[in-house]
Amino acid sequence: MRFPPLTPTVRALLVVFLVAFVAQLVSDVWLDGRLFELLSLAVYPGELRLPNLWQLVTYPLAQIPGPQGVSNFLFGAFFFYWIVAGLEQQYGPRWTRRVLLVTLLGASVPSLAAGLMLGGRLDGFSFLTFGALAAGIWTMRTLQQRMSLFGQWEMTPNQALWLLVAFPALGFLASKNALHLVGDLGAMGAGILFVEMLARRPPPGAPRKDDKRTRTASGPRKNPHGLRAIRGGKDDDPRSLN
Repeated sequence: MRFPPLTPTVRALLVVFLVAFVAQLVSDVWLDGRLFELLSLAVYPGELRLPNLWQLVTYPLAQIPGPQGVSNFLFGAFFFYWIVAGLEQQYGPRWTRRVLLVTLLGASVPSLAAGLMLGGRLDGFSFLTFGALAAGIWTMRTLQQRMSLFGQWEMTPNQALWLLVAFPALGFLASKNALHLVGDLGAMGAGILFVEMLARRPPPGAPRKDDKRTRTASGPRKNPHGLRAIRGGKDDDPRSLN
């Protein structure tokens, strides 16, 4: 098991998450404030409230204040670093920031719609971790690469996706929190959709369908995203999730 270096995007976000969590501890535990309620996406059946507009983007900052919240924050921060830093190291900060932005809204918008019917609350940045990981797995699937879990168990990207879906499903069985299930699945779907849109977009300078110019035989076309398809075989070294 290898751990990636602390990349700039991950470092900045972890600092923001930590500052927000400490502010909620001071506000809600010591001052009887309601900062957690202001940041988390709290939806009531049939009621669309004004705070829901900013809560669509502030919910990752919300962490339940209290002793259990401390352990949840540390555990979530570790996995966020481990997953997202590895992806940023491999695909670059621009790709990572765009994925996180897409998954941010991919979790909150469907959750808001579901919350208007079911009610519930969305909080925490684990949705960003799930969405970014789904995007990374789908990228490896697009490039026809194999992978391994923790560098030990070899699997296909499709198997890894099913394993990823199992985590929010188990969380729903344990908590009955339908909004968290919708948020996790929405974030993963948004990450996959982002990768699909990148894969289908033609590279800069590529001739359009209505362009009658013939391509020159100057060699293989470059991928603008810095990715190269590697067809996996049994003799290839498996790629690791981390």
